[in-house]
Amino acid sequence: MKKNLKFVISGVVICGLLYTFFFGTPPSTFSTEKIEPSPEEIVELMGTEVSFGVKGNCKMCKKTIETAANSLDGVLKSNWDVQTKQVSLVYDSQIVDLMTIHKAIANSGYGTELVENNMDSYENLPMCCKYDPDMVIKSN
Repeated sequence: MKKNLKFVISGVVICGLLYTFFFGTPPSTFSTEKIEPSPEEIVELMGTEVSFGVKGNCKMCKKTIETAANSLDGVLKSNWDVQTKQVSLVYDSQIVDLMTIHKAIANSGYGTELVENNMDSYENLPMCCKYDPDMVIKSN
């Protein structure tokens, strides 16, 4: 009986080793499903990153500036810093160019390093958002 048990155990072990040798890891222990990043993640990883100065004062300005940038197809992220007056963007340069982003922000009433603000939009900003038009903003 002991010889039969040893023979059975040896056979199972040998079969397992042969299976692993010829077929690799048994399919039940891993997934063959490929995980691919979404198109947004790919563009974010390969997108163009840029920062530039935008005139403004407060958190309401921040919301308007970011909304103007994000309204454009191809802009993936925007963040305007109230302290530094810099907007940081990630965008797909094959869909939108940088000057279009500057113009969209300027049309919302906020001057950028390259484009002066739209005065009609500026006049309609809330009082707290009416920055000094002569404000000097640092470029990166």
